[in-house]
Amino acid sequence: MKLFLIRHAEAIDYETESVRSDDLRFITPKGRKTSTTVFKSLKDYFIDLDKVFTSPLIRAVQTAEVLAATLKYKHDVEIANELLLNGAVSKVTQLLKRNTVFNTIALVGHEPLMSLLVESLTDRKELNFQFRKSGVCFIDYDADKGTGKFEWYYNYKNSEFIK
Repeated sequence: MKLFLIRHAEAIDYETESVRSDDLRFITPKGRKTSTTVFKSLKDYFIDLDKVFTSPLIRAVQTAEVLAATLKYKHDVEIANELLLNGAVSKVTQLLKRNTVFNTIALVGHEPLMSLLVESLTDRKELNFQFRKSGVCFIDYDADKGTGKFEWYYNYKNSEFIK
C-alpha cells in the first residue's frame, strides 16, 4: 500500500484568550496556506488516494480537510483515535492492517508519532530530517508483513525530496 504520513499544519499558540487547551488549537492562516501549497505541489502523488484518517484534534482535522479540498477528494475523512498525540505505533499498525482493502492511505497526525511511525514501519531507523508541520512522508508499506520502504520526505521549505 502507498502510505502518506502527514503532520498537521501550523497551529495557534497553546494559550490564547479563547483557547486554553491543547486539544482546541486550530491551524493558522499561514498553516492553511502552507499546507495548501504542499498538497498542490504533491497532487500527482495523491492521485489515487483511497482513504484519509486523521487524529481527532482540531488542527489535524483541519489539515485533513485542507488536503481533501485541495485534492477534490470525494470520500469522507475519517477520525482515528490511534493518531492522537499519545498514540502508539502498534495501534496504528493495527489500523493499517484493518484497512488493507485500500491501496493508498494518508494519516494526518502529530509529532512525535509521525517520526516514530517512519522509524518503526520502514527501513529508515534514524531520520535525517525533522518532521515539520505540513510535512509529508511517503512509504511503500506492506501491512501484512508490517514493514515498509521509506521512499521520500517532502521538505516544503526548500521544495525538495529527501530520500
